[in-house]
Amino acid sequence: MRNISFCLLLVFSLRVSEAVPARVWIKTPNFYIRKCFGAEACKDFSLNQSAVKTYQTTKREKLRVIETPDNIIKRNEATLEICRLNWSLGDGAGITKLLSKNFTFTWLPKTDMEEIVDRDGFKPFFDAFKAKGAENGGPPLGSTEFMLFKNIIQRPIGDTTFESAQWIVPGFADGTYMNAAWQNHIIWAMGGMSSNQTTGTNNLNSLAPVSNIIKRNEATLDVCRLNWSLGDGAGITKLLVENFTFTWLPGTDMEEIVDRDGFKPFFDAFKAKGAENGGPPLGSTEFMLFKNIIQRPIGDTTFESAQWIVPGFADGTYMNAAWQNHIIWAMGGMSSNQTTGTNNLNSLAPVSDIIKRNEAILEISNLKWSLADGPGITKLLAENFTLTWLPGTDREKIVDKDGIKPFFDAFKA
Repeated sequence: MRNISFCLLLVFSLRVSEAVPARVWIKTPNFYIRKCFGAEACKDFSLNQSAVKTYQTTKREKLRVIETPDNIIKRNEATLEICRLNWSLGDGAGITKLLSKNFTFTWLPKTDMEEIVDRDGFKPFFDAFKAKGAENGGPPLGSTEFMLFKNIIQRPIGDTTFESAQWIVPGFADGTYMNAAWQNHIIWAMGGMSSNQTTGTNNLNSLAPVSNIIKRNEATLDVCRLNWSLGDGAGITKLLVENFTFTWLPGTDMEEIVDRDGFKPFFDAFKAKGAENGGPPLGSTEFMLFKNIIQRPIGDTTFESAQWIVPGFADGTYMNAAWQNHIIWAMGGMSSNQTTGTNNLNSLAPVSDIIKRNEAILEISNLKWSLADGPGITKLLAENFTLTWLPGTDREKIVDKDGIKPFFDAFKA
């Protein structure tokens, strides 16, 4: 039984035997069963021959699964959460399972050290990166606390979700990345590592294909960055499309969405707050610095992600997009604390409260089950975890955390 997907399905038509104690549908390749709750409801359920016959559906009775935009985005977010979790654990094999067949990872784009790695080459690259970190003050090899993240920003566009954030390998290095999730896979990723700070006119880490449209987008992004660095709110506003939106601190209690008309007042207030709290004085033309700038052209739009620094005041991450000589949207996060791959405080899927974080963990668990990833499931389990299988029947079995992977492998077989 491969690809068991524990997800709620929209049911438009079905006919099932009255013997089925129904609550939640679970889809499998060969038949559909309904998950039961409580010992009494589960009495008739088992995986013996009669049970399979009882739960069998005909071709005509097969459920029609409706894929909504919300479901697509949720799956993308879960994929990105799992990817981040595996990076934080230093699990190269776990990351590789999520990569699409034509995946590419561009490391240090547009520098003398640029490297493009495909799916097959990713784990060797990742292992070498961990080893280099261990040799230079980072976590020792074998550590499950390899990488931290902060200022995580996500942007869904169509059926793809883009993510940008700062990464930190404690004691070794930090940088920025941008990646994209589509259909339960990571389809590409790009990563920069801190070396020096640049102003808006010095884009050392951008990806610049030879194209007039792309070149114009890059010039727009350069000018925008220059105006931020100069503290010129009016100059930034001139570049914004009429329906522009800026999302500040997305997914937090302080989230704010600013339109084009409101941008300059917001920017002026931000500068004033910086001046009051150790940042550049009002009127300074050295307001903001940038590092680890990454760009990705997709069609006629170019996406940019980088770290921003207001010296003496704050730092964070942003993501924006340029199209036809304008900035069409932007999002910004500000550093407050560091989070691991499972605690996404600054994403568009808010997990700022206990319930939302629990939901994110359940999303990850569901995807791990659908991918048949026993080790991935085990990593999410509490030390005192127990799975009660077929409760209230003669075949009831209780499995602890150490036993879940052998149980899962036997179940798959």
